[in-house]
Amino acid sequence: MHATTKLMLIRHGETDDNRAQVFQGQAGSGLNERGRDQAARLAARFAGARIRLAAVYCSDLERARETAERLASALGLRTIADAGLREVSLGAWQGLGRAEVQARFPEEWAAWRRGEDVRRGGGETYAELGDRMTRALDRISERHAGETVGIVSHGAAIKTLVGRILQMGTGGQKALQVPANTGVCLIEHDRTSGYRLAVWNDAAHLGDALAEALSAPPA
Repeated sequence: MHATTKLMLIRHGETDDNRAQVFQGQAGSGLNERGRDQAARLAARFAGARIRLAAVYCSDLERARETAERLASALGLRTIADAGLREVSLGAWQGLGRAEVQARFPEEWAAWRRGEDVRRGGGETYAELGDRMTRALDRISERHAGETVGIVSHGAAIKTLVGRILQMGTGGQKALQVPANTGVCLIEHDRTSGYRLAVWNDAAHLGDALAEALSAPPA
């Protein structure tokens, strides 16, 4: 019987761009005050529950690294940055709000809203993002077979990976909401069954999950 590896995929804490509905992609800055509080609550939850992680991996982007460092510190671990865990590249869309993207890139915007896998702003497609995230997860799973690992990444990156595990096409992935900031998704892996989703978007450390979802800006 093959050992099961548990991969806890965690979205980073909130940033000012999240709150302002600005497309960050692989740009953007670190956490805002609310995001730092979310990361602290996440770390306290893991430490209080005595969840034993073999390692904490993260995207090398500032918002993910800052979230991961708080979690790792609470558990006596160090973070391991992996560029493969980055958010989708949005090219020229990065740093722009929704209204500005609609005005400057109307055809790309319309195609994306229809569920087409377009290369927004000259960046990555979701298919390319899914390939990159799968390779990163494969590397981590191979390195930590039978262990439990924390992985701090990004909303679209996690959503795309989970959609692939659930065998949803790009259009079907629209039915998945982006995980909450610091929401946890548990992926299990073994060599016989491959990857499977065990828990989706657990944000109990933030309090009332429904109220949190209702107060968040639209994805």
